[in-house]
Amino acid sequence: MFRFLILVALAGLLAACTTQGDGQSTQSPGPSAPVPSASAGTANGEPSAACAEAFAPLAELELTSTSDLGELAEVELTVESCESVADWMAGAQQVVENEVSPGAADLLLRIRCEAGSLSRTPICEELN
Repeated sequence: MFRFLILVALAGLLAACTTQGDGQSTQSPGPSAPVPSASAGTANGEPSAACAEAFAPLAELELTSTSDLGELAEVELTVESCESVADWMAGAQQVVENEVSPGAADLLLRIRCEAGSLSRTPICEELN
């Protein structure tokens, strides 16, 4: 009986050590793909000059979401011109009305990187 109480107490102590006060676990849920951040590779979340220049012609198109970018052939030039995923996201945010989500940007860029001509760009190499 005494062993059982010790085991229950240890299990309770272990459970208390692995959760925070709000019930959230301190352990990560498992491995996941890194999500790019718009400010990770650019100062102030601003795109590099080459990236901003590549996105400039798209500013007139009144794009509302990242998916609108996915339909444009001009996006290939932005992938070639931007230095990183974060740089691309900063450039895209300059021309897209809604927030550019890291997940949507990642998906769009991965699809574009599957095209053989873009595979050697810094963005596509970063994603692989």
